[in-house]
Amino acid sequence: MGRHFGQPRNAADEQHALQWIFSILGEPVPQGRFEDILRDGTVLCRFMNKIRPDLLPKFSPSDQPAKQRENIGFFTQAAQAMGVQGTDIFQTIDLYEQKDPVSVANCLSRLGGILQRDRPDLPAHGPKI
Repeated sequence: MGRHFGQPRNAADEQHALQWIFSILGEPVPQGRFEDILRDGTVLCRFMNKIRPDLLPKFSPSDQPAKQRENIGFFTQAAQAMGVQGTDIFQTIDLYEQKDPVSVANCLSRLGGILQRDRPDLPAHGPKI
């Protein structure tokens, strides 16, 4: 697994990931591109707070790039703590600088698979692990 440079984007998978996240948040999916909606890390942190609040330090929405990158890092650390393998965790620049949105979608898919096993009460996303 690991880096996904050159791998084609899957718009349907990205859209499903957004629908999954926002259904768990209980909110409508905002208009916009996958990477733009997730870029500042706030949605990802709010999502993680909903499913495993014990794994997330206090985060705050911010217009400051350093805080936004920190929020993304909080999410990826929590995802890894939940069992997403290091090779499936995206790097902060993959999302923040929009370098590799495929790796972001892949990480969400892996997290979804873990949640299907650990939290069957939640909507499903990704292949079951």
